[in-house]
Amino acid sequence: MQQGYLVAMSDGRRMPVVRRLVIGRGEGCEISLDDGAVSRKHVEIRQENGGYYWQDLESTNGTKLNGRRMTEGKLQSGDRLLVGNSEFRFDLKEEIEPAVSSQSTPLFQETFLDAAGNAQPLPPPSKTAVLLNAVYTVVNAISSNYEPCQLLDQILETTVGAISAQRGAVFLSGPMFELQPCPECGRVHSIQSGKLQPVEHNEIHISHSIARRVLEKGESVLYEDAGDMTTDAPSASIISLKLRSVLCVPLRSKEGILGILYFDTDCSGEAYTEEDMLLASAVGNSAGLALENARMHLQMLEKQRIDQDIATAWSIQQGFLVKDWPTDDPRYEVYGETRPAKTVGGDFYDFVQPGPDCVGLLIGDVSGKGVPAALTMAQMVAEFRLLARELEYPSAIISELNSRLVARSQRGMFCTLCYLRLDLTTGHILCANAGHHPVMLFTEGMAESIFYASSIPVGIMPDARWDDDEYQLRVGDVLLMYTDGISEARRKSGGERVTTVGTAEQEYGSTSVEAIGMQWRDFSLEHMLGAIFEDVAAFTAPHVPHDDCTMLAARYKGNR
Repeated sequence: MQQGYLVAMSDGRRMPVVRRLVIGRGEGCEISLDDGAVSRKHVEIRQENGGYYWQDLESTNGTKLNGRRMTEGKLQSGDRLLVGNSEFRFDLKEEIEPAVSSQSTPLFQETFLDAAGNAQPLPPPSKTAVLLNAVYTVVNAISSNYEPCQLLDQILETTVGAISAQRGAVFLSGPMFELQPCPECGRVHSIQSGKLQPVEHNEIHISHSIARRVLEKGESVLYEDAGDMTTDAPSASIISLKLRSVLCVPLRSKEGILGILYFDTDCSGEAYTEEDMLLASAVGNSAGLALENARMHLQMLEKQRIDQDIATAWSIQQGFLVKDWPTDDPRYEVYGETRPAKTVGGDFYDFVQPGPDCVGLLIGDVSGKGVPAALTMAQMVAEFRLLARELEYPSAIISELNSRLVARSQRGMFCTLCYLRLDLTTGHILCANAGHHPVMLFTEGMAESIFYASSIPVGIMPDARWDDDEYQLRVGDVLLMYTDGISEARRKSGGERVTTVGTAEQEYGSTSVEAIGMQWRDFSLEHMLGAIFEDVAAFTAPHVPHDDCTMLAARYKGNR
């Protein structure tokens, strides 16, 4: 028999097609492509009736076979499939070894030697040896499959072949020991007379009394012959189903019983044996671990996807944040910085110069995490930079940003904002605050909060309004804007605070910001922000802050 392989033209990697193989961008695909042109499940390759066939799974951008866009067909050796930007060649090779089954070549090769070192004929295999070989054959067949649906089918096929079962099914365990279908496809994986038949949960009839006993007690159950039972027996359901023999074993994992392997027959003289139960029990133990490994594999793929989203979000965020701060104007000093948490959020800041004697400082926090928040942040910053040059009053800018975010927001996305505009000739400030933390002011010998929020965050209500507040700075005054990642940084209960100042509260709090800010007020703004970041890190140690930490500061130096 010929075995089909898919060969990646980019690196020559070969993957055998065993019954079914899916190429796509989503988790669980046998070939996962990091390509925006590829759908989550893009194309399927399957082995059927001795041949190999392919089918496009209604992908967005389609699939090409030998340069032509098609939807399905039979594969010939040398055919080329183009999936997104990746090309694969299909090869047919003659198999060197037969497929794994209960009749396959034993995994153990044995040789008996006499005293002179000469090979002697092997004795007939014992029942134990046959059983042991069958167990290892089945376990070997399922040990490297990480796709849950395929794994359940393979568990059934290999076990049914090993014990010559008439009918079998695999169920997973739910709350209160309920039998549940496969969570991936929503159906029960079953097999009858060697043919896989996924069915709806209510279409398959089994002895629920036996199944529940296996789930609750974790024991294997065997009815060698149910033909002589009466309707008064505890398993009267077996009689109603006209079953002659039933075998049910648990799927064990480190976490407990994941489900059951269930086999029955209504044929007289084909009762399952104790050897069948031992084999099925051994398979159930290994199958449970294989299912657990498959779940861990999917979790690992999901973590990789999340990590990639975080990296993408951070790249988007960094591309819009100011890094080169102006240093050539003696009338002011400005500096900002953000330090991301494990999951990138929507913190951002910006600095603009609408005119030669005016600067503007913006800080904000978009709701949500990851790429959606980063994209919203990028659009907010881009729109703000245009509006800051067209509109004078901060409240007008925030109102326009609100209208635009409300118009395009479809998932309840909102954003806190605080924008202040500083006149460098007079020290006069106009500020509008949309649901953000107040601005902290450090003067000679005192710290206080000013510019409290005058209304809700943007993106919530289309007709919301904000007010402009005023303040007159004196030479040397420092303004600090920050996000809730700073003030709401938390530490675990019972942790010991080892910072230089601050309270014993479970949140870092604005008082800690004030204390550190006053200590470092006369130093450069970069050093001042660095000291606050370090104190926040010490407060949450040994853990890291749960949210992004962002600060933006400005010092008014006057006309010198």
